[in-house]
Amino acid sequence: MKTGNSDASTPRSPVPTGGLTRSWGVVLAFHAAMAFTILTLAADWNVVSASGLGEPAPGVELIETHCVNGNQTARVTALCFNDKNHTLRVVDSPSPGSATLANTLSYAKAIGGVNGGYFHKDYRPVGLVVSDGKTLHGFESAKLLSGLLAVMPDGRVAILRSGEYEPTKSPLLQALQCGPMLVEGGCIVSGLNDLRIARRTILAKGVRGETALIYMSSVTLADAARILALASVLDTWKPRTAINLDGGSSSGLWTSKGFSLPEIARVRNFLGIFPR
Repeated sequence: MKTGNSDASTPRSPVPTGGLTRSWGVVLAFHAAMAFTILTLAADWNVVSASGLGEPAPGVELIETHCVNGNQTARVTALCFNDKNHTLRVVDSPSPGSATLANTLSYAKAIGGVNGGYFHKDYRPVGLVVSDGKTLHGFESAKLLSGLLAVMPDGRVAILRSGEYEPTKSPLLQALQCGPMLVEGGCIVSGLNDLRIARRTILAKGVRGETALIYMSSVTLADAARILALASVLDTWKPRTAINLDGGSSSGLWTSKGFSLPEIARVRNFLGIFPR
């Protein structure tokens, strides 16, 4: 792109140098501000539609929200409930490598659920796994495992930082160490990966017991957090805390009423919704 006039023979009217500098400074500042505004607007996710897909059980609602950001789209499918009436159970795979989400949770008589935590290639779990009060795998210290799903003895569901875990002081009924944290205190966690796009499975919590198991179509972790920060992404409530579970080909969501977003790969464990 040419930035000046190369035709030196064209006569020009004399213009004070200082005035020219100030004029171009104003023009450049204006264009810079406009470019910043356009980029900022382009980085905004918005909810374009939301619908209820029924109740797999009284008090458990399946909702789907469609979000857009320029030419990007994301589908957010969530099983929402309140932990005053329902809770989560970690369901270990009866046959790691072959058992499916649908078959395992159906056999366990769950209302619905999603895939669970991370695992090695040989299906050994990664990080803390507690199912029905029994520790199936121990706590691990790793950057990725920054938080954990914790179900208290009374059935309340919480999302904790890994550093808050004190097994001798607070025994847990269910636990799944995972990460990274996406939302804390209602704010997007900084430093999330904004390059790798994949399907996401997420656990989100509100301030009054609201809980959601979420399947999100292919987005980056940073975009997943931005979407969860939208006021109407989960219909009537906004997550105060959210944590990433295993995703990519592991991501799946299932309900006992026949709705299914099946996982591509087999996984080690699952999270199911059950009455308290």
